[in-house]
Amino acid sequence: MRSSGFARGRRFPAALGIFLFAIVSLFVFLYTLPKETVLSPLNSALAVRGLEFGCEETGFVFPLGLRCGNAVISRRGAPPLSIDTVVAAWEWTGLFQWLPFHLRAVRGPASVDIRTSPMISNPGKVRLRLLRIGPEDLGPLFPASAGTGFLIDSAELEWKVAGNGSISGAGEGFLSLLRLPIPGKDSPVTEAELRDVRLKFTIREGMLLVSSLTGTYEGADVEGTGEISGFLTPSRSTVTFHLRIRNPLEGRVATLFNLVAKNAKNATLRINGTLQAPAGEFQFF
Repeated sequence: MRSSGFARGRRFPAALGIFLFAIVSLFVFLYTLPKETVLSPLNSALAVRGLEFGCEETGFVFPLGLRCGNAVISRRGAPPLSIDTVVAAWEWTGLFQWLPFHLRAVRGPASVDIRTSPMISNPGKVRLRLLRIGPEDLGPLFPASAGTGFLIDSAELEWKVAGNGSISGAGEGFLSLLRLPIPGKDSPVTEAELRDVRLKFTIREGMLLVSSLTGTYEGADVEGTGEISGFLTPSRSTVTFHLRIRNPLEGRVATLFNLVAKNAKNATLRINGTLQAPAGEFQFF
């Protein structure tokens, strides 16, 4: 009995040694691969979405990760977008939430964090986090129209793709700034700037449905709802928002009433157009 227990005791260190040897061998093998071979899976996943990727510096992150420095991502026919660092890694701990693939891109203070299920090119589950994203961080890929501005301080959304292709999920976000052009000929202002905007939304059948939007406009509180159709393809998505300005006679909003609607007691801001070129319109009643 003692010899049997002793043998079992020796098997564990031996198995551990074999496992560590395999990990080190794999790491050495990956380290010796050409940069083009290493980037091939990531390039293939991005190519499905019409994107191209390249970087000047590459290195491995233990145990199964790739780090790219001075990276560039571009859409065919569009100017490239420079990125300080991109890290793509397979994290075993992510299997508990079925989100083992982790992609993180950093550009100055801005960052994009994506976790997906194992099939990178067509994931069944995605979690996306954004921090400090402004127009300059997306401009080369998704240019915004003149007069449009924003600063996404933080946003998080997660969605799943069912077997029939339907998408469902939820999320929330905070924008310290959202600026929209007001193209109406009779409007006394040419743009509207919302501050401290908070959003809560759900995702259903390819639409992002905003159940709650709160913020401020020129000292008055704003609240409302809206939707973004086809949000996964920004170049073709459209937006529709109906925002109510509470206590509009307070703050600088009263100027609008004095100029165009002296007898009005309520005001709304309608936002329509594409995601890259939204436009606002004030209505008084």
